[in-house]
Amino acid sequence: MPDLRERLMKIAEYHSSEWSMRLNEVGGLGVGGTELAYRPHFVQQADTEDEYIKMALEISISQTWEEAAWCYVYGQFRACILLCATVLELALKYELYRRDQSTSSTLGPIIDKCGKIGVLSKSLVAKAKSVNIRRNDVIHANIQTNRPESLLYHTGEEHEIKPIEDLSRNITSDGRLMGDGETISISFARGRVSHSRVDAFKQAARASLFDVREILKFLYPVERDDQESR
Repeated sequence: MPDLRERLMKIAEYHSSEWSMRLNEVGGLGVGGTELAYRPHFVQQADTEDEYIKMALEISISQTWEEAAWCYVYGQFRACILLCATVLELALKYELYRRDQSTSSTLGPIIDKCGKIGVLSKSLVAKAKSVNIRRNDVIHANIQTNRPESLLYHTGEEHEIKPIEDLSRNITSDGRLMGDGETISISFARGRVSHSRVDAFKQAARASLFDVREILKFLYPVERDDQESR
């Protein structure tokens, strides 16, 4: 157990600068960042089955957002993409449920229905569909089967590749190259050796996180404290 704890501490130290940068990207700790600022909070007390369902959806939107945000911070980008789509589906089902509309469908048809009845504007329908496309790319192996070079050679726009100027932190005391969960790309182009850090699916995860946040801001534009004081 002590060896595992020490190993985890070293991994945390190794990644701490990246985690802090991504935490800053999502808006930091607390409301407006890892906690959702724009969310429904209309059911104060549940006395009927209908109210219990609405309350459960409200709570799930906030809880799932936090999981998605922390997945992004910790570099679990595919998980973030899937959870962002889950947040979106929860919110849109909640809106349909509030309007006594059928919610027994998958995310794609739900998005179309929300656009048709005016829950979402045309621009937000486009964002919602982008979130669903990224989700489908991950969960249905669409990238692997339709554009495998994106994963094999990291050519897709969904990834982020940054040159490594200082490789010292990636070299162990016995001379081995390590990344602790990272993908390190080595290129020998033009007779020069260069190294890059590959964050597969980072850009796709960030886009989904921000698209969903914008949709929630449109649906629930009042800040949390104002909602709770109603």
